[in-house]
Amino acid sequence: MNDGTIGIGCDWGTSNLRFYRLGNSGQIIERRQFSAGVSSIKDNEFEDFFTKAIQDWLDNYPNIPVIVSGMAGSRQGWKETPYLPCPANIEKIVNKLTPIKLNYGRTIWIAPGLSYTNNQGLHDVMRGEEVQILGALSIIDIKKKLICLPGSHSKWATVTAGHVSEFHTYITGELFEAIKAGTIIGSMIDPNAWNDDAFIQGIDSVGTSKNILNQLFTVRTKGLFNQLTSTTAGAFLSGLLIGYELAGALAGTRFKKIYLIGDGQLTTLYQKALLHKGLEPQVFAPDIIASGHFKILKIINQGI
Repeated sequence: MNDGTIGIGCDWGTSNLRFYRLGNSGQIIERRQFSAGVSSIKDNEFEDFFTKAIQDWLDNYPNIPVIVSGMAGSRQGWKETPYLPCPANIEKIVNKLTPIKLNYGRTIWIAPGLSYTNNQGLHDVMRGEEVQILGALSIIDIKKKLICLPGSHSKWATVTAGHVSEFHTYITGELFEAIKAGTIIGSMIDPNAWNDDAFIQGIDSVGTSKNILNQLFTVRTKGLFNQLTSTTAGAFLSGLLIGYELAGALAGTRFKKIYLIGDGQLTTLYQKALLHKGLEPQVFAPDIIASGHFKILKIINQGI
């Protein structure tokens, strides 16, 4: 079939599975999404689900490359692929692609995740976000940039001259959900309520103390002394946690413009927090990952 399709990109995360059929200019010709993340696949039936989801694409385009990124390459995924240490760029990522030969003979490729070791010898990892970053680099034309990917485990990556030079993970989103669901603080929160003023108040409270554990307890005491209600406590807690994340991620940096990759309410909150701090956030949708897939597919087509 000759309709300009040059490859297939797949982003297989913990919760979702997205496919992109890509054209020769990097455009998304067709997109498919399933609520079938790595964690939902039972008995290691990754290949069965994968092929059934895009069987017609695989039949119609038997000779184009297929790249898979994300948690499919994790220890809990389809096939564990080694982490590539930073600094890393697209050439290093392509050189570390791991092939999988499907049962009927076709070979597909799984992208490696990235690892980073800081000055204290502490390790950090990402899977999937590195391809989103590659996609964003198709648009961002600045030598050194700071990219944030909000999520349960938010990533902050510094990119210098096309290399992911370092990154740091913040467990902010998961911590918010754990506090809300399993602590005495959470019992004070109306999960269906939101208040923007309380969110900003939480962000501003970060500057009053470096002691995050004590600050978290103030969510309870503010409720006891009528400074927070069940309709404002959740937003205050969110602002407090995101505020501490920003304080850590931005410490010692001089970046004015921050690039966000994400969508939905969480990314909007990060955008509001950055604007409140006088910074300039620019948001890219998660489908920017297709541009990262396209970069990799082009190199595969040239022969790796």
